[in-house]
Order: sequence, then C-alpha cells, then structure tokens
Amino acid sequence: MVTEAVVPEAMVTEVVVTPVPGLPDVGLYSHDGPPPPLPHNRAMWSLFVLALAVFVFSCNEGSALGVISVVADDFGRSEAVVGLMTTVFSVVGLLVSIPAAILLTRFPRRHVLAGTVAVLTIGLVIVSTAPTFEVLLAGRAVTALGHASFWAIVTPTVAGMFAAAERGKSVSRLLLGASASGVLGIPAVTWLAQNAGWRAPYVVLAVAAGVLAIAVFLVMPTFRASQGTAAHGELPSWPIFVRILVVAGLTVGSFGLTWTFITPFATEAAGMPDVAVPTLLLLGGVAGLVSMWLVAKFLDRFPVRSVAFGLFLLGSVWAGMALFGATPAVTVACVVLQGAAWSVLVASMVMWALRHAPGSTDTANALYATVFNAGIVVGSLIGAGLLASVGATWLPVASLLVISVAGLLVWTMRGRGTRVEHDPTAERAL
Repeated sequence: MVTEAVVPEAMVTEVVVTPVPGLPDVGLYSHDGPPPPLPHNRAMWSLFVLALAVFVFSCNEGSALGVISVVADDFGRSEAVVGLMTTVFSVVGLLVSIPAAILLTRFPRRHVLAGTVAVLTIGLVIVSTAPTFEVLLAGRAVTALGHASFWAIVTPTVAGMFAAAERGKSVSRLLLGASASGVLGIPAVTWLAQNAGWRAPYVVLAVAAGVLAIAVFLVMPTFRASQGTAAHGELPSWPIFVRILVVAGLTVGSFGLTWTFITPFATEAAGMPDVAVPTLLLLGGVAGLVSMWLVAKFLDRFPVRSVAFGLFLLGSVWAGMALFGATPAVTVACVVLQGAAWSVLVASMVMWALRHAPGSTDTANALYATVFNAGIVVGSLIGAGLLASVGATWLPVASLLVISVAGLLVWTMRGRGTRVEHDPTAERAL
C-alpha cells in the first residue's frame, strides 16, 4: 500500500511517495510561493538574535525547575505550592496566545518581537525584586504575557523568512535556543539559586532580556506576516489539525506532570543529593541540544514519524522512571533520554501543526501554543496533587498513561493526513 499527497499540479514541484507500514508521511513539497521577504544573510542574523531570545525566554520558563526548593525555603511554602510558578505562567499563556496572534499579526514583526522581549524584561525585574510570593507570581504572570505573545508569532515569522525548502531547518535552528537553555541556562539558574539565592538568576536574565530587546529591534527587518513565505499551511485540514492539537495537549500534559517536579523526584524518589540536580539537568540539556540539531533534516519530510518516534522515546522515559526510578543510574539515563525525546517532539509537533494549518499560520500557531500551555497547566496541577498526596514516585506512572493515549492517536493516523484533496479556488482564498 502506498499513499501520496494530492495537490494541484501547479503548486507542486516534488512529491515523495513512501511505503506505509503503519505511519505514513507526506513528502517534501516545494511551492511556487512568494520569495523570502529579506536577503538570506539578514534572515540568518535575525534568526541568530531570535534564537538567543528563545534561550532567555526558555530559561525563564523553566527556571522553576531549578529554584523551586530554594523559593519554598525562602517564603516558607511547600514545593507543591511553589509549583504555582509554573501553573500561573501557563495559565496566562493559555489566555493570551490566541488574542495576541489576532491583535499582533497586523503589526510589523520587528516591532512586535522587540516589544515582547521588553515585556519579558519588565516581568523579570518584578520577579527578581519580589518582596512576597504573591508579587513573585505577579511577575511570573508578566513574563508569561511576553512569552505567550512572542511564541504566538515567532515560529511562523522565522519559517516565513526563508524559502520553503529551508523551513524545517530554520525552525529547528530557532529552537536550538530552547535546547541550549537546558544545557547552559537551567543548570546555571539552578546553581545560582543554590549558591547566590533564587533572585540572582532572575537579575541575570533581566539584563540579558533588556539587551536582546534592543538587538531584535536593530537587526530584525520591518515586514508583516502576510509578506512571509509561510503565511498559510501547505496542506490545510481542520480534522488533521484538531488531531494534532489533541496529541500536542496530551504530550505536553504528560511532560508537565512529571518534569515540573523533577527536582523532588530526583531527591526523594531516586535519593540523589540536591547538588547533583544541576548536573542532571545539564546532561538532559546536552542530549536535547544534539537531538534538536539532528532532527532538522527530517522535519519537512517526515513530521508524523518524527512525532511518533519522539513519543516512543518519551514513553520509554516515563516507563523507566516508573519501574526503576529509585535507582539513581536509571533516573540519570531517563533524564538524558528525556532531553533527546523532548527536542524531537517540540520541533516536529509544531512543524506538523504549521503544515496543516487550516488558515493563517499565525492563528494556527497561537491555537497550538494555547493547547501547549493548557497541557502544562493541567499536567502541573495533576502533578502537584499527586506529589502532595502520594509522593513523587507516582508522577511518571501518570505521565506514562497520558502519553500512551497520544501515541495511540498518532499510530491510528494511518492514511489520514497523507491524501489531501485541494480545491484550487478555496486554496487561493486561504
């Protein structure tokens, strides 16, 4: 049995037909769309600055992993309560992503992206100077406002700065900033929090964000979303897109459920000392960075198989932690594998979503980001409840159950999403 994507001949220069053992994929499509809105060198410099911004955004997003214990001690709160740093952040992202995409799409990318980094800077200043835990949460909410607005548009913006054949590579290079945060950022945040107090890493991040807000404004070109090469999905389909959203929500929920509380899991379930946590996170970050670099070549050709592969890896992580997490060596191995799995999933799921965006990729990406944040919210809430009631050892068990459902949804795609009929008139209207 073979499947192929059927699109108007005028729109296709290459169609790859692949055998389907169970998880078919659409081949790489090269469309005769508009040329990139800026010279390649300018696009590369813009990508570099935006990847640095992604690094800072990701360090802030994941900072709770490294500071949770120190903040709990400082404010006299339980680690489960301090987990609200992640929950509040994700709730704001959940509420803001779609409105931000709708409102900001009409403005030049340069102004919007620089502005979102500036908002992050303001939030980080509030966090680093917070006199109470409530003010800290308010600062986290401000950073989440900038974070959600940034991510609502940055991925389609970067994809739109390059030719169609370079989209997967450009997006994966952007996401290297997020992967690098696992190698350098989160371990550094954890080390600083443990040795200089939890405020110190937020001061450093605030300074970095301020510098990058200026850099984005100076380097980014002034163009609008409609002028990019990725303003619309290549194979728009609401049924496929909705399934992608469900898979993403379950996957992220599975991740947030356990990973939000990886520090108490490592120290309580695996019996590792607090000082080992930064090294543990560093190992996972290195694996994630390498994985993000390697996955780039497969994103355009095999998005579904890339997602399936990532789900298999992450499911293996939760199974290993659930069965043998009390053994420190197994926990270390699982954290390393988690880094690799998560990079594959982050890159492949967003490219899969953009490919089947049923309208504007800005709006589709915002819907995806909303579901992504919803998964974090629900996952972290369930994780907090389990941590407080039955302990850290049950977290990966719950994550394994959730991700198994996501894997089933991807596996049962079979022929769906690989044969898409296009109405040329409707396609021009998108």
